[in-house]
Amino acid sequence: MFLRRKFSFWFSIISIIICLGDYLGIGFANIILVRLNPIIDTLIFMKPFANWMVDANNTEWAASSILISVRFPTYVIHFGTFLILGLLIDYLIYIFKQK
Repeated sequence: MFLRRKFSFWFSIISIIICLGDYLGIGFANIILVRLNPIIDTLIFMKPFANWMVDANNTEWAASSILISVRFPTYVIHFGTFLILGLLIDYLIYIFKQK
């Protein structure tokens, strides 16, 4: 059944949708991409990572943190965190089913 796939599959699909939404310019996707992902939210304000994760030269960055122009590594980190979270949930379900 299509709906009975693993969490890692669904979290990956959700991450791709969020990343595509941000890339296409949907503002709500940017909030989800940056602010609701604690790893990206932490790394984006650290000096060595900020330059390759966001476009610091963008004037919108200073005006509103909602309109952060992110670069490709940010999308990769977002997808990776969602995939790892899905795999962790799948593993926990597997462990509980074994007991």
